[in-house]
Amino acid sequence: MKPSSLLSTILLPLICSAPALAAAIDMEAAAAEVARSYAKALPEVQEFVLHTAQSFGPSGMWWNENAYDALKAEAREARVAHLTKLFEEAEYGRHLCAALAEASALKDPRLVAGLMRVAGYHVEGKDYDCRPKWMAIAALARQEPAGAVPLLVSLVDHGNQNTRLWARAALSRMAGDDFKTDKAAWNKWWVAKGHDAIDARLLRPTTRAE
Repeated sequence: MKPSSLLSTILLPLICSAPALAAAIDMEAAAAEVARSYAKALPEVQEFVLHTAQSFGPSGMWWNENAYDALKAEAREARVAHLTKLFEEAEYGRHLCAALAEASALKDPRLVAGLMRVAGYHVEGKDYDCRPKWMAIAALARQEPAGAVPLLVSLVDHGNQNTRLWARAALSRMAGDDFKTDKAAWNKWWVAKGHDAIDARLLRPTTRAE
């Protein structure tokens, strides 16, 4: 088989199943999402969510929450299957960012495990690009998965500003409150909801090194 034919065989199914590019960011819709879903977060976090939409929307790295509302079921299933496999198997890196933005609009529970894998990436003592990390957290925020809470609490004082503010945003969306970087307070809320206490290792203060 010729190299060009082999390449077509590999890429054509992916290209055909990929959706059209997301529409331009709608800042009115973004503001409405903040008012509806992040109303109990402190103003700093609300402004940060809007800033993310303003800064990353034009490049396609941020999608409105309803961007996929009109996507046909077959196309949606194809994208979910592709992204699920990607997040669960791919090497961590910025090449995941466009897919993470897409996942935030798909909001499918099957994506949660992979999103948590990316959000939880960490190499002790090594500098790494945090963009995939915080974009995975932003995608998790829209799904509000209870299973992600311990991980999110561990990140509220992360050394990267985007990471810690998105962790707070995601938790505030679920809790209807904002305990800033107070991990003990977040744990108290979690236990009050009927869950087991968060692992003490996840509640240890993080040393910031921005």
